[in-house]
Amino acid sequence: MRHIKPADVATGMFVHGFVGSWFDHPFWRKKFLLEDDDDVLKIRQSKVEAVIVDDERGIMPRPRVEIRDVAEPMPARRLATQPNPMATRYTPPSSAPKNTGFKQEARRAAKIVEKSKKQVGAMFEAARMGQAIKVKDVAPLIDEIRESVERNNKALTNLVRLKSKDEYTYMHSVAVCALMINMARKLDLDEATIRNMGMAGLLHDLGKMAVPQMILDKTGRLTEEEFSAIRTHPERGHALIGDNPEIPDMARDVCLHHHEKIDGTGYPFGLAGDEISMAARMGAICDVYDAVTSNRPYKDPWTPCTALGRMGQWKGHFDERLMGVFINSMGLYPAGGLVRLNDHRLALVVDNCPEELMAIRVLPFYCTSRLQEIKPDELIVAPDKGPQILGIERPDFWHFDDWSAMRQSVLAKAQGLSAAA
Repeated sequence: MRHIKPADVATGMFVHGFVGSWFDHPFWRKKFLLEDDDDVLKIRQSKVEAVIVDDERGIMPRPRVEIRDVAEPMPARRLATQPNPMATRYTPPSSAPKNTGFKQEARRAAKIVEKSKKQVGAMFEAARMGQAIKVKDVAPLIDEIRESVERNNKALTNLVRLKSKDEYTYMHSVAVCALMINMARKLDLDEATIRNMGMAGLLHDLGKMAVPQMILDKTGRLTEEEFSAIRTHPERGHALIGDNPEIPDMARDVCLHHHEKIDGTGYPFGLAGDEISMAARMGAICDVYDAVTSNRPYKDPWTPCTALGRMGQWKGHFDERLMGVFINSMGLYPAGGLVRLNDHRLALVVDNCPEELMAIRVLPFYCTSRLQEIKPDELIVAPDKGPQILGIERPDFWHFDDWSAMRQSVLAKAQGLSAAA
């Protein structure tokens, strides 16, 4: 391992980590092989103090490489790097965690869900009766959820979206537990913190056990009195947890503050910005995402793409940086967002494909090799079939200064072509 300056990174190096705040580097992961010139450019332009590289898993640092053609538009920049035969030969060590396929993990996840219904349901009912939370009864479940998320982060989180109204509060807590764990893993937090995040997700809505069930199940619009009762659940949950030494302080914090908003308009205390802990800010995102993508007594669920797109537009509600981490941790893309495909095209995300759970509808409209717009034509992106999404792109990086107007233009062109056909 060695520390190098951001200006000295090159393709073929294996990045083991960054020195400095995770807010300062442009990636949601810390360990990866540098294979793309654009990723090298992003690191060089970041605010990190240094980059930690692993010489055994990638090439050794070379003398500093300068960027050619500085006057070129940003998307056209290319880096003068030497060919690296090691980059194509690298394979992960055998000790690296192995992912499993969605269908294979879904079968395991189904068993975890059934176990969760019984254990979490019993824990919540005990809390309703005023009994103390027995952490030892649910700690093994949290570990099972964590292991499932590590094997395939989509299987369990997709399965728990399918809740009946009778089990919503329990299974919503299981879902938020899984989402918190998945997000914590993406932030490279230590195992103890990841486990505490899972416990926080599992207990965040405990206070709803002190809210009348008829209010929780109501399909119509809540009265002001009923809404006030709902708004008491963070403080009631915090009281139910009490000073139980087995429950981490992080769980108390998330339980009490997961409805606070960055702009200070949340409840119960109207905290703003840094007054809200990172864990509570993460809990707010996970809580809302699962709520809006689940079947509820009073509304139909949004698709994941629609949910992420709309949540991203709620200015002042969420921590924007953590929202980006969440989106990336889910391997999903917000409707209306810009993504890059592995066939040298940029595309506009339309929505999830209703016929296939893991597929996404996109409109490719820009060629990155020719730096020009192309005729938008709908494409279904599905795992292991056809072009794949490399990741989310920033519109300003590609000089799409008015992304909202360009997005509308792409949609209008696609609709016009569809009508003409």
